[in-house]
Order: sequence, then structure tokens, then C-alpha cells
Amino acid sequence: MQTRSTRSLSIVAALVLGACGEKDAPVESAAAEAADAAAAEAAAQAAAEAKFIEETAAATLAAMDPSADPCTDFYRYACGGWLDTTERPADQASWTRSFSVINEENRKVLRELLEEAAADPGAGGDDPAAAGDWRRLGELYGSCMDEPAIEAAGLAPVQPILDDIDGLQDLDQLPALLGRLYAAGIGGLWDSEVWGDLKEPDTNMFYMSQGGLGLPDRDYYLRDDDNSVALQQAYRDYLARLLEMSGTPAEQARADAEAIYAFEHAIAEFSLPREALRDPNAIYNPVSADELPELGAHLDLVAWASAAGLPLDYPVSVHNLDWYRSLDGLLADTDVAVVRAWLRAHTLSSLADALPDAWGQLQFEFYGQKVIGQPQRKERWKRCVDSANGLLGEALGRHYVARRFAGDSKERALTMVHDIEEAFRNGLADLAWMDDETRAKAVEKADTLVEKIGYPDKWMDTSAMEISVQPYAANVLAGRRFHVARDLAKVGQPADPSEWYMPPAMVNAYYNPVENEMVFPAGILQPPFFHRAFPDAMNYGAIGMVIGHELTHGFDDEGRKFDKDGRLTEWWSEEVSARFEERARCVEEQYDGYEAVDGLHVNGKLTLGENIADLGGVKLAWNAYKAHEAATGGADPMVPELTDDQLFFVAFAQGWCTLMSPELEKLLVTSNPHSPPRYRVNGPLSNLPAFHQAFSCQAGDAMVREPACEVW
Repeated sequence: MQTRSTRSLSIVAALVLGACGEKDAPVESAAAEAADAAAAEAAAQAAAEAKFIEETAAATLAAMDPSADPCTDFYRYACGGWLDTTERPADQASWTRSFSVINEENRKVLRELLEEAAADPGAGGDDPAAAGDWRRLGELYGSCMDEPAIEAAGLAPVQPILDDIDGLQDLDQLPALLGRLYAAGIGGLWDSEVWGDLKEPDTNMFYMSQGGLGLPDRDYYLRDDDNSVALQQAYRDYLARLLEMSGTPAEQARADAEAIYAFEHAIAEFSLPREALRDPNAIYNPVSADELPELGAHLDLVAWASAAGLPLDYPVSVHNLDWYRSLDGLLADTDVAVVRAWLRAHTLSSLADALPDAWGQLQFEFYGQKVIGQPQRKERWKRCVDSANGLLGEALGRHYVARRFAGDSKERALTMVHDIEEAFRNGLADLAWMDDETRAKAVEKADTLVEKIGYPDKWMDTSAMEISVQPYAANVLAGRRFHVARDLAKVGQPADPSEWYMPPAMVNAYYNPVENEMVFPAGILQPPFFHRAFPDAMNYGAIGMVIGHELTHGFDDEGRKFDKDGRLTEWWSEEVSARFEERARCVEEQYDGYEAVDGLHVNGKLTLGENIADLGGVKLAWNAYKAHEAATGGADPMVPELTDDQLFFVAFAQGWCTLMSPELEKLLVTSNPHSPPRYRVNGPLSNLPAFHQAFSCQAGDAMVREPACEVW
């Protein structure tokens, strides 16, 4: 797109050339040839886009099941053809028509980049930062793909850590050991992260939360049905095999595995369910250095922080104070040998995919096959691409964006974001349950919302990451150490509003309440979510819903508790809060009624924020689409069998067409804040009059909920 200054320069150039007369005919000829070439290129691009749209229209229809009644089960109507004809790849526990397909395409692009970097690590260009990133990418990927070197190294890269663990002879030594392990990127008995202080968001804070479990959730330890008991036994077998492979005699390894499981079962019993951790007011518990010793005699968190490198001149926030006190009591009753075995097993498990193949295969057979129901392990190149994107995501994203995110995609996406923000502001004016004072503050928060699209304005400096030509596990540890040290250096320091918490190639999006920002990486701005040639109905129905979803997170049951500056504070009147809670309860009860798999129901409380965001997202996208349609002149037909309004809803639904293993579905229902894909489609639409009108649904139809739930 030309700016005013570049257009002016073009005019000046044309005037100068026009004054040269016949003497400059060769220049005019060259200009004509360039114009012809540009016209030919534009025509070719137009033809390619026309073909692409034709193929997209055909794929949209093929994915549908026209025999299904859209007013009975819209998910089946929109996705039935795809569900019936698509086979889930053997190396996937879940396969989605949108996220998974884009992710596979993105992974291929990343593979090309990484193979180029591995083949020529010195070809990173003249910019020192970009050149350093290129070298690190090549050496990390190269070490991951070098299977003979990985096999030859064995456990050598991790042996110093295992020796440190073996040196634990007394629980008094445990806090310092846990701190050293944390600094090494191993983790420990609890989880942690660095984020803006919920009450002072301009300053970074260290957060500590419950952890210590090898199974995906506390409920996996507490259930006693046959499938759960079988998985618990499989986990004990996995722990025993890990220990035995690392040199523990078989009989001792089995005994240690039983003791580790009993230790974790005890932790599960005093861990809070996930829905109890959703209230930011409940989990924000700042603790000063002087107060940390009160959490327990065996958990000397001051010693832990010193060994980890965590500065304590700024308070840390402890999500669940009682959990740490209970852990301290459990440690008092636990033999140090059990803790030592727990640390050894969890260290090996966390690094298994970076060790010789037998370790990664063992890990996959439990977590891949048994826990999530994935038949086959991913090929090595896929695992190596994912590893590079995890450790060097921005370095890789810098090159991905140049290759994949061209043209005016960012500007077009930003236009949609602004349309949806305007739809939200307009909708606030019609909310009878909100008083004027709270409404004005909500408008102010929406006006202050920061949008980040595509990629960061400032790339992460990874020059301190010690990646080199060395065994892959050593590079993984170097990458982890870098990220831990980088996080710890932020604590107590001003928050950086330019920072991204997701790499550009990631097929996802997020809302960050502490920064009051929503972020859409380049990875998700791809078909079938978004394309500049898509008709408006499709773009607004697909990526538009994602944008509306993230915006609504700023006003869901958690996000609404943060003000325009990202500060956790009560800015709603009590009466308006009560009205919101009443509407939120309607959504919670709606989703509580949905059965997901094998008698397991959706947890309406755990999924409440995401369900509110889904409901608000599709409504906002719809309102923005209709406003855009009115402003630009109406219909833009692509699929003759559907009206544009119907195409909007089909495009939305087809973003969630998913094939999933029963094991993963059970896991997600237990621990994930999102509802199953079917209900992410049918749940919101059953409450939306615009959908009912588009498909002529009537009262009494399954897709017409009475009374309807409406929050935003």
C-alpha cells in the first residue's frame, strides 16, 4: 500500500520521464514491459485466487451433511460429510478441520526453514541478531535429527542432574536441590510462571501453583472405575520402567514406583479441582520473603528461591496456600528415598524425548497411547520442528512470517478486529442489565484494548541461549535454562507491553487480562480461518468468531474482574455483578447438561469462561459482519447452495469439525476449560436468534434453546 509520500514520488518520476521526449523511448519501452509483466502477474494471481475460491466452495459443501437437520444438530449438518470421510492420522489423538490442517501446513514450512538452517547455519544474513538466531535454529534442529549422536550420548547430558538428585540424603537439603533443578529447567514439586502482578500489572510477579502430579489431573488418581484403575497401574509400570532403565534394580524400581504413586495420590487428595482455581481473587495471595517460612518447616522457600535465582525483594503469589502447607506435612511423613525416586523419575520423564529412542518410545507408549489414545508416535522431524518452535519460537517465527504472512493480511485482519470491537461497543448500549456507570467503564476498557496481529514488533533476544553442536539433550537443557533465567530476570521489573506469549507460527490466539490485550499470531491467520480472497461471510464466521471470542474473554467471569489497565479490582456495581452472575449461571447450567463421552458430562463451571466467550464471539462476529455487509453493499456469494447468512454459520461451525480419541476426549472433559467441539458449535448457536432465522428453526427444535442464555 502506498503512502502519500511514495505516491508523490511516483508522480514526480512520471513527470520527469514525460519531459524527456523521444530520447528516452527505451526507458518508456522498459516501463511498458514492466507494466505488462505486472498486469500478467496480477491476472495470474486473480486466476489462482478464483480457482482457490472454487475449491474452497466445493470443500465447504463436501464437509457438510445435507441430510442432517440444521435445527436438530447443526454440528452434524455442517461437519457430517467431513466426519464421515476423514480418517484421523495415526500420529494424532485429535484432528480438526481447521487447527490441525493449518498446523500441519505450517509445520512443513518450518521444516523447510530448519533444514536450510541446519544445512548452512552461517547463512543467516548480515544482521547479527538474525544471524545468531539462524545459527541456533540450525544447530538445535540438527542435533535433534542426529539420531546416532543422541544414541551415543546416552544419559551423559543429564547425568550431572541425576547425580545431584542422588546426593539428596536429608529433607533439609531438598529446597536447595529443588531450586537448582528449577534453574536447570527441570521443574519440581510445584508449577510456576512469571506474569504481571494482578494488582500492579506494570510490574512482573512470580506465581507458584499446585503441581507434583505425573497423571494429567487430580481426578485421575481419585477415580475408581475400571478404566481409571487400569491407567493408574499403567502409570506405575511406566515409573518402574523409567527407573529400571536408568540403573535401578528391577525389584527396587517396582517398589519405588509404588511409593511414588502413593506420594502423588496423597498430593492429589489435597489438590484443588481446576474449577476452584479459576477465581483470580482466590488465587492471588502475595507472600513476602519474611512470610514464606510460614508455609512449612520442610519447604524452606527462601532457600529454594536462593538456589533457583529468584529475587525475593518483590512478593511472590502463591495460588493455594493450604496446598503448600499440606505438602509440607506430607514431606514430614515421607522417606527421603521416595522423594529422591520421585525426582529421578520425573526428571527422566521430562527429558525422555531428548534422550536415546528407547526413552522417548517408553514415554510415548504411556502418555501417547494410553493417556490420549494416539496410535503412532510422530516422525522425528515433526518432533524436532515442534521442539524448535517451543524453544526458539520467535527466532523461527521471524523467518516463517517472511515466507508465509505476506501481502495485506495483517491490515485486513486488523480491519475485522476493529469492526468486532465496534460491534461490542454498540452492543453495550443495548444491555438493559448494565447500569450507565459500569457501561461507561466497559466502553473505556474496550477502547483501551490492545490488538497484536501476526508477529511482534520487537523480536526476543536469544543470544544468551547456549545452543551449539552438542548432544540434543544438552541443547534442550540449554534452551530451558535460558527461558527460566529470562523469566526470573523479569521478576520485580517493569512489564514489557511488547512481549508476546505465543510464537508467530502457533495456530492459536489468546487474551491476556493483565495487559488487556488480544493476540492473533500469523499461524492462525490462514485458510480455512482466514484468507483475503474469502467472502466476508466466511472470514467473519471463521476468524471473526475467534476475534470475538478473545475480546469477550475480557468480559467473561474472570476477565471482567480486571479493569482497563489490567488491574484486578472491583469496577462493577454490586447490582450489575449480580445480574451478570445470573446470566452466567444460565450458561453454566446449559453446559452441565451436555454429555461428552461415556457418561461424563461437560463441567459447566470449569468451562464457563470459554463458553461465555464462544457465545459472545459468534454474536459479535455476526453483528460485525452484518454492519460490514450494510456498509459495503451486501451479498458476496461463494456457495450457491447457501445464503451468505447461512455460509457465515457454516464457516463458524466447520472451524470445529473434529475427530478425537475417546481417551483424549475424557482427558479434556476432566481438565480442559474448553467444551467438546460439538458443543462449541451447538451450544452458542442454540441461543442465537440470528441463527434460528437463517435456517428457519422454530420453537421446540433442539437448536432453539428456551429460555435462551445471553450474557453479552
